[in-house]
Amino acid sequence: MIFSTNQYKIKVNRWGMIKKFFKSFKYNKKSSKTDPLSSYIKSLIDSVNNDKIFNQKIEHAKFCVIDTETTGLDFETAKLINIAAVKVVNFKILDIYDVFINPEIPIPEESIKWHGITDDMVKDKPTVAEILPDFLKFIRDSVIVGHHVNFDLKMINKDLKLYYGSEIKNIWIDTMFLYSKNILCRDDHISLDFLLEKFNVKCIGRHTALGDALATAEVFNKIVVKMKNGFKTVSDLYRSQFKEFHS
Repeated sequence: MIFSTNQYKIKVNRWGMIKKFFKSFKYNKKSSKTDPLSSYIKSLIDSVNNDKIFNQKIEHAKFCVIDTETTGLDFETAKLINIAAVKVVNFKILDIYDVFINPEIPIPEESIKWHGITDDMVKDKPTVAEILPDFLKFIRDSVIVGHHVNFDLKMINKDLKLYYGSEIKNIWIDTMFLYSKNILCRDDHISLDFLLEKFNVKCIGRHTALGDALATAEVFNKIVVKMKNGFKTVSDLYRSQFKEFHS
């Protein structure tokens, strides 16, 4: 069996616990980088040992497949409104994180048509500054996986830098590069829908963060199984994304 979802727990963000613990902290971009919460976040990020993780065998490594939904596609102006992460070890889902976020601005109609998330759905949700500590605690030192994952990481790091003066430095793997470089053996910009069809993966909740993260996790597992004869470690997977092809 390539992919198992028989045993996992859903971890909906428990931001209230973090908020209570740091109730004296004001979530705003003028906060000092020496405040307790910023120090906590920095300690989580600094604890990641990428050199050690690079050498881990694929079946022993922790992968977090992430996806985000935003108010738009312009990196400078877009705001996060949904983050999901699916923790995978040895081709099995172990845990799930899913949280909606109040962007503190109206969600444009064109974005609502894409992901279906409305202002009413997020008006009582925590802000991005409030959910980031729990998100980082969830991913910890996992290898980050996603489809076009650099957009997701840029969005998350933008807010981490703004509120806490830190950025995620985890190893990342993009299923688009993994497939195009190693299976197609060419530089192609391929969509998640292409991979879902190619690997016969059904996505329940397409264009929701959790739906896309779960589907991408299954696609990732199937790509790795297809490549398993030539790739043994996290380093093998990571470096394979940067192959160059010459016409």
